[in-house]
Amino acid sequence: MFHSGLLFKAVALPYEWVTRHLVWERHCAKMATRLPEGARRVLDLGCGPGNSTTHLRAATGAGTVGADYAFPMLQRARKRDAALPLVCADGGNLPVRSGSLDAVTFHSVLYLLPDQPAALREVLRVLRPGGRAVLLEPQAGTRATFVGLLRALPTPRWAFTALLWRTMSALYGRPTPESLRAALEAAGLRVLEIEETLGGLGLLAVAERPA
Repeated sequence: MFHSGLLFKAVALPYEWVTRHLVWERHCAKMATRLPEGARRVLDLGCGPGNSTTHLRAATGAGTVGADYAFPMLQRARKRDAALPLVCADGGNLPVRSGSLDAVTFHSVLYLLPDQPAALREVLRVLRPGGRAVLLEPQAGTRATFVGLLRALPTPRWAFTALLWRTMSALYGRPTPESLRAALEAAGLRVLEIEETLGGLGLLAVAERPA
């Protein structure tokens, strides 16, 4: 399997074009509504070209930082918004003090990571008690593919984006609601909600570090 970090270094510009769509952006903004009340220190892990980071920063202020392993993605994020605080970081070894963050967000990131348990343990480490992990991940299953793509068809460009995302996630693997819950709980996080999003193509999960 082609390492996802190398892949996204190579395709930063087309990835930005594909995901700069109203539907994708709307669900990026939705993640901000799941942050804990008064959140100010947020790490958007795997921020890519800054889609989700921009919306999170609008909701929380300058305390939101975008992080990505692929430097070309950070360059695209900088072009989108020169004021975004950005850092090049590995999800398995975050350059963040323990217990210092109100939230860590992932938009279509966890499924790409080679060591997902290690990344989730890092999330637990850096969150304060009551801090939240907010994830948007592709959903496994034939039903999710069929229903999600069918709902996307009336908007051709979104249908194209959805098909590419579906194809990519098939290569790396997608969680079910049950497996995503199990992974979060195994890391020590308490799951607050898991719901379908992106027309059924994705899952929006919210979990918190117990007090």
